[in-house]
Amino acid sequence: MNKFVVRKLIQNIFLGLWVIIILAAIAGKLNTVHQFCPHSLVCFGPMYFKGHFAYIPMVIIGLLVAISTIFVGRKFCGYICFLGTIQEYLFKMNTFKNKNRIPHKLHKMLGIIKYIFLIIILYLVLDFSHYVFMKFCPIQMLSFPGSITIYGLIILLILFIGGFFIERFWCRYLCPYAALMNIFQFIGKLLRIKRQMISRNWEICVDCYICNKNCPMNIDISKYEDITDPNCIHCLKCIKVCPKEKCLTFK
Repeated sequence: MNKFVVRKLIQNIFLGLWVIIILAAIAGKLNTVHQFCPHSLVCFGPMYFKGHFAYIPMVIIGLLVAISTIFVGRKFCGYICFLGTIQEYLFKMNTFKNKNRIPHKLHKMLGIIKYIFLIIILYLVLDFSHYVFMKFCPIQMLSFPGSITIYGLIILLILFIGGFFIERFWCRYLCPYAALMNIFQFIGKLLRIKRQMISRNWEICVDCYICNKNCPMNIDISKYEDITDPNCIHCLKCIKVCPKEKCLTFK
């Protein structure tokens, strides 16, 4: 079984698990989905500084996942996160996908939004106003559709319509947990900790730019020898589409 098949298998297993969790929540058999969600680190983790402890196991797991990005990058996003997998399937339905590449300058500007969201959420949580954020959390809304507000509905529409036209729209521009993982990678870089990343062999590369066109995170792969961009989710798509064997490999 090759690495591409293994990744898809892992993605579908975790997607299936989340479908079961969401159906259980909709059926009223769960009071909350936060006890299964690593994003709880962002939503509830900061409350620990004020002595309020909630969903401890999942907050710890969320922290460990964030720390792991220092060494292995954002594999969580590319393999485990069910929202990321849904975004992939949504974009596959778009037959005009090749016409929807966002210019890199605009892409970088939009990438700042997720950091702004992270700051807002941290403020709300530290102010014990995190339930305001819960009204906009896509995982919460998918699990408890009966509690969706008009504002929440708008967020879901943006998430799904955006994901249909722009590959991994949520992961690129809106996910606060992705912003936190990027910050951990930045800390690892400051500490000069070696991180697993995709490397490009200059001598083998023929500058066909196929990797750029197929990167779901819109990373300009052809510009670098080592893909140090923290937004890389190790989806292996660039390696799969590259026409030159061993041009792109894990370093």
